Amino acid sequence: MAEEESGISPVLKQGANKRNVAAKRNAVTVARFHGWTLIGDYNGSDTRSKWRCELEGCGTVLEKFYSHIRGRKDKEGNWKPSPRHEGCLPKAEREAALQKWREENNLI
Repeated sequence: MAEEESGISPVLKQGANKRNVAAKRNAVTVARFHGWTLIGDYNGSDTRSKWRCELEGCGTVLEKFYSHIRGRKDKEGNWKPSPRHEGCLPKAEREAALQKWREENNLI
């Protein structure tokens, strides 16, 4: 499991188990779907980690809680993007850039 533990913060590694590894993998996958890349270690869902917005024209690096970038599902069960962050593209451009990101990265 040591190879899969890479990218998990030292605090989580102390008690790293399959659940920690699975949570990190899920967080990174969902965040990527929403146009974010993890920078450094994943610190857990209740601690801020460093993320980079991958949308063309942005590239902002922020320390955020995973729950603040994962987006939300609407009443019909469709994913809505995470809230726009300061310095990102205007809403209409951001949605198009996110769609392009997903297509280019085979996420849809």
